[in-house]
Amino acid sequence: MVNTVELESKVLNVFPELERIKISKSFPHGLTIEFSEFPLVANVVNESNVVKKSYIINSIGFSIKENLEDPKLPYIKIKTDEPINPKEAVIERNKLNYILDAKNYFEDKFGMKIIASQYKPIAREVRFYTEKGFYIWLDIQKPFEEQFKKLKKAIVKLDIYKENLEYIDLRIAGSSGDKIIYKRR
Repeated sequence: MVNTVELESKVLNVFPELERIKISKSFPHGLTIEFSEFPLVANVVNESNVVKKSYIINSIGFSIKENLEDPKLPYIKIKTDEPINPKEAVIERNKLNYILDAKNYFEDKFGMKIIASQYKPIAREVRFYTEKGFYIWLDIQKPFEEQFKKLKKAIVKLDIYKENLEYIDLRIAGSSGDKIIYKRR
């Protein structure tokens, strides 16, 4: 006799890309299996000292497709010493959510597209490359809303829509909490 609950648990352990699975018995001798996968959310380009590879990852950070890209999905670049192990999460789920949510928040609040993101795991930062040709640096350990609030206040003096910038660093906290650093070209 097949224990379907135990079998579902085993399948989910072997296939972490599955979001849900339902196994039911079809009498007299069959099983019906229904499943769904986590949605695909981003392209990851990993540049290591050895190789450059691309992956499409799902919403929990696992690589689902290797050496493929989906131009409709956002791009996240990661530089590492060793190649990413596609059997493990490429990006932790909470970091992935931070990057994607911060990207969407910026595009919504500032009306400017993010072309690509660069995630630096050791420095714990993300850099967004905007359609205007400059980077925005965020500390992934601090809420992105607070960091973007500093930028919103600075727009009075620093017109990010017309200024020829190389980068804006929002990671630094000043005594008032509103310090930003930027570099013009």
